[in-house]
Amino acid sequence: MTGAVAQGKGALIGPVAVLDPMSEAMQEKVRGFAQGLDLQFAASPSEEDFRTAVSGARYIVSRNLGLPAAVLRAADAVQLVHQWGTGTDKIPLDVAREMKVPVARSPGVNAPTVADLTIGLMIAALRRIPQHHINTRAGKWTVSALFPGARDLNGRTVGLIGYGAIGQIVARRLSGFDCDVMYYRRSGPMDTADARFAQMDEILSSCDILSLHLPLTDASRHTIGAAQLAQMKQGAVLVNTGRGGLVDEAALIAALNGGHLSAAALDVFAQEPVNTDNPLLRMDNVVTLPHIGGHTEDNLARMVNHWAANIRAFEAGQGIEDACMVV
Repeated sequence: MTGAVAQGKGALIGPVAVLDPMSEAMQEKVRGFAQGLDLQFAASPSEEDFRTAVSGARYIVSRNLGLPAAVLRAADAVQLVHQWGTGTDKIPLDVAREMKVPVARSPGVNAPTVADLTIGLMIAALRRIPQHHINTRAGKWTVSALFPGARDLNGRTVGLIGYGAIGQIVARRLSGFDCDVMYYRRSGPMDTADARFAQMDEILSSCDILSLHLPLTDASRHTIGAAQLAQMKQGAVLVNTGRGGLVDEAALIAALNGGHLSAAALDVFAQEPVNTDNPLLRMDNVVTLPHIGGHTEDNLARMVNHWAANIRAFEAGQGIEDACMVV
């Protein structure tokens, strides 16, 4: 693990291909946190520009757009792939193993930011904030009328599917709203004062809000499908800041159109960028965001500092914390 861009004192580590097209201003911010690294940003989200970015790169940083298998295979000098975040479902781990390229991630680093957005989406969906925003912008002053279906977060029963770093922080945040918080995780209960463990069936049948916090794997894909949606309470709300593939979108659309669910709030979709003809984008009872769970100035600093520090440690032969390693 020697070889920076040029040998000698003060040489930059890299090149480091960042597979996330950014404005010049954003690139400068990232470079400011990644001191000592020679960053080269993909010019666009196209596979061709991804290939150009990884050519000769010793490190690859993948973000929301993922790392196509063909691009990884074309990376002729890569020594480490690092996910900008936690989920590695968009990285071809089988190809990385085949190439003997380690893959790292940043577990829990963006958890406070995603947890905050999760709470915000709950309130936005319950209080119908986007609809009020649109109406007010359009000159429709409807303050005298009770918006149909508007409810408080306070006192609601909330079910969390997945109880890692993000789910645990969401539970703590909800304690301030006097919510009854339940969680389910495949590995069973854990010691916690902020939520109680329950089986999936109990959560689905009793929660007012269901919030998803699972990684996307073959086992977790479509965790919420038609059968699970049918088990949910009439008028319940679904919030997803995990991965779009956790939900069968066709079944969700049917549950919303049929009135079984009162609302949904989604930061993630099965296909990203989301197709413009996706019916979820046109439904009044759905809050939609473009996968911005970790996108704040504060989290940018935490996240870049983390993966940059891991790359520096790897370069120096010091290794990376086991919790960060996937392959």
